[in-house]
Amino acid sequence: MATTEQDILDRHKQALSEARQACQYLGKNANPEYVALRGPHYKKLKEALDLLEGSARQLAAYRGDARWLRIGIHYAKVMRFAQRKFVRQAWLDFERLMPMFENGLRHMEDLATRKTGTTGLILPNNPSSWLILPDHMGATRGPGTVH
Repeated sequence: MATTEQDILDRHKQALSEARQACQYLGKNANPEYVALRGPHYKKLKEALDLLEGSARQLAAYRGDARWLRIGIHYAKVMRFAQRKFVRQAWLDFERLMPMFENGLRHMEDLATRKTGTTGLILPNNPSSWLILPDHMGATRGPGTVH
């Protein structure tokens, strides 16, 4: 059985919910006196972000729409942000990610259902702004940058 576009959208929506719940748990248990098992929830967040990136890339290929690639790149950058915060044990910063997943759900539904007004492929105007540079090259502010 082939994967349909609706299957990919449903999985994307589910991954957004899972990521939000994991961030909520990690941020809620930020009290240093409270020792909570954070590893399993961080693992769920990591898996959800991987699924978000992958499903966005699948939708880009399925629809021929590069705007979905931009979303996938954004979630890859969010993963790097979450890795830094996990290593530094900056648990309160995970609460800052929760609204992003809520907005991601609205943006996903809008992008999936809104008419584009064009036929054929939708390509980026400035693809070089979508590059993910290594951390040692410094952060550049651009579309989808997470700080």
